Amino acid sequence: MPERAAHSELVRAATPLTVGSVSLLPIERIVLHADRREAHAWYAAVKEPYALIVRDAGGVRAFDRNAETVPLEALRERLPGLDALLAAM
Repeated sequence: MPERAAHSELVRAATPLTVGSVSLLPIERIVLHADRREAHAWYAAVKEPYALIVRDAGGVRAFDRNAETVPLEALRERLPGLDALLAAM
């Protein structure tokens, strides 16, 4: 079997949550690694927080996992269909 290594990364929306008048949309980052060699194979997956979108009376804002503000435009580029998700919140 030839040696093969693969890496893929995906940013996706998780399940939205509404508490009172505040809606939260977690955005998560999924990273997959695979390394296949002649005598073994190694696979790993990581799911980690990427951002949190908050919709409340003050509008719609996004924060990264360090609580720093993230421009919504940057998330729209990484996450096709974000506007539809925001409209449904």
